[in-house]
Amino acid sequence: MNYYELREQITEKLGYSFLHNRLVDHRRHQRAVEEKGRKSEYKEFKLDQPGEAIPQERLLNTEEIQSFIEISCRAAACPMPLNIDTWDGMLCPFGCSYCFANAFRATLYTAFFDNSKTMGFRHCNPKMYKTELEKLFELRGNNPHDVKGDVAKAIAMEIPIRFGIRFEDFLKEEGDEKIALELLEFLKDQEYPTMINSKSALLGREDYVRALAENKAGTAVHITLISSNNEVLELLEPGAPSYKERLKAMKIMSDAGIRVIARIEPFLPFICDQEEDVRKYMVDVWDVGVRNITFDTYSYTAKNQGIRQAFINNGFDWDRIFHIGCESQGFGSILLGKFMEMFRTFGFSCSTFDMGNAPDNDDNVCCEVGDIFKEYGFNYGCTVYAARMIAKRGKKNKPTSWLHFKNWVDKKGGFLSESLEREVHELWNCQGNQAYSHYWAKGLEPCGYDKYGIIWNSGQYDFREELLECLK
Repeated sequence: MNYYELREQITEKLGYSFLHNRLVDHRRHQRAVEEKGRKSEYKEFKLDQPGEAIPQERLLNTEEIQSFIEISCRAAACPMPLNIDTWDGMLCPFGCSYCFANAFRATLYTAFFDNSKTMGFRHCNPKMYKTELEKLFELRGNNPHDVKGDVAKAIAMEIPIRFGIRFEDFLKEEGDEKIALELLEFLKDQEYPTMINSKSALLGREDYVRALAENKAGTAVHITLISSNNEVLELLEPGAPSYKERLKAMKIMSDAGIRVIARIEPFLPFICDQEEDVRKYMVDVWDVGVRNITFDTYSYTAKNQGIRQAFINNGFDWDRIFHIGCESQGFGSILLGKFMEMFRTFGFSCSTFDMGNAPDNDDNVCCEVGDIFKEYGFNYGCTVYAARMIAKRGKKNKPTSWLHFKNWVDKKGGFLSESLEREVHELWNCQGNQAYSHYWAKGLEPCGYDKYGIIWNSGQYDFREELLECLK
């Protein structure tokens, strides 16, 4: 069964008519989405002395990012969780309808700070960032077991630094201010491995290309490009560079020797999977020198009324897309696996953060960079690596216990923190947020127990296939 046959089967069995991906008349669905935030006339006072009320304000620094470097909240599943951002704002001007980060920031800033609506774009102080990084980089090469703190340990292991996780760092304003560029040049001079997530065509500019290409530690750039249909992109990403602009930047970087990865995230059934668009995508992306693609299904975080309304306002059947691609997680996962098969047949190396398909990834690191950063470290103590290890050992009929995995992680440098180890151990035993647990990865199944919990093995079992059987 090919991708389109599977999509039709799932669609029909879940009770959705197999219609064109656009609604016939979406205008009647339009309505304003109210901004959540503090009331404009709201005042808070502190009673310092009897009868003396002192006005209180919670003020956000609207001029500068003061947070520095972080380990991702998804580190329990992510091999590359060391993140840094140089720009921030209430809303990213690319205005992507599917962006749950925009919705999160708008809610966070307006709900907790009195002055958030006066904030435009703000950026870090690169001098401060470089000073702090210099201190951290003194830990490079140290025994990770002797280093305290998750960020410090990640630096000791030389886990690559990622830009662009919480915000787009390569906006038009960046082209003028060159804040991120200054950090990229610093990382080049330090020969520290670097990766970027972006939609920006600015990365094809000569000075950015030079900073990336001359980094002897290696660099990689993920360019999010979910479709070759520019009409779709203009609707869903109204402020982002066009399809052709992104392709041009990808070719320039690829020609300069930079690893460029096309990113189809989120994977949106009925939008980014039209047959003629997929064929065009594969030819065009291949022609600009890209050989690696990453994919992911939509995050549950996207279950947001504002995001749903943005899709409806653009004429897309959000409920069908979300239900099949995310809410029915098993179906979305197996559908994504079939989608990726088309790209592999064309010749691309493909990987995904989606746990159901992780054992089939072409790269040990779901960002498709394991080969270019092989001299450096990764967050081995995560569920993506756990799924890969269980599957690999299972091919030799070797079950895997928690101690097998823990000892392997310890040899590689250890878990980034005790709390992260506890979280991964819980996921190992099918507890916690199971969206990031290896338990539903293709072919993995429990085969016993010991005092540390489940012993895993791999074979032909795939619970996602059982879901399909239930539809018959």
